[in-house]
Amino acid sequence: MASTQTWSEGNGTNAGTETGSRSECNWKRIDDSTTAYTSSPINSTNNENSMTKYQMVKFAGTWNSLSALTYKIDNNAPATGLSIVGSVVTSGTTPSTSASGDNAASTTGASANFTSSSFGYAAGTSSSTASGTMYTNAFRTQLQTTSSYAGGPGDITSRTITATWTES
Repeated sequence: MASTQTWSEGNGTNAGTETGSRSECNWKRIDDSTTAYTSSPINSTNNENSMTKYQMVKFAGTWNSLSALTYKIDNNAPATGLSIVGSVVTSGTTPSTSASGDNAASTTGASANFTSSSFGYAAGTSSSTASGTMYTNAFRTQLQTTSSYAGGPGDITSRTITATWTES
C-alpha cells in the first residue's frame, strides 16, 4: 500500500478555490495559478510584494500511517533585497500583495499536520491512519522586496519547496 500525492494551490476568496496537480509556484502580482508570471511581474522598483501563495499536498490511495510532515525551501534569500517568507497555516485568507507578516520561510523544516477536511484549512493532526483523500496544512509563501533591491522585474533563480513525511 502506498499513497499518491499531488500539490494543490488555493486561490480566490479566503484562498478557497482549489487548483490541483500543480507543478510550480510562481510568485507574481495576480492571484491565480494559470497566468504566466511574465504577464504579471512584481513591481520591484516600488517595493511591491507578490501575492501570497497557498499550497498544500493532497494524498490519495491507501496507507497505514502518515506522520512527521514538514515543509522547507532550499533558499529564502534569492537576491539582495528579496526574501521569501512563509508559514504553515490552518485557514486561508484572500491573497494580497500586502506583507503577510510571516518570517523567512524555513530552510530546515516547518512542521505541519494532516487534515481530511477543508482542502488543507483545518488544525488537523500530526499523523493519520485514514485512507482515501487527505490534505496537509497549507504552506503560505510570499516573495517580498525591499528598497535595497536594485534589480528590475524578471526571473530569480529557481527555488525548491519540499514536503517530507513518514509513511508506512
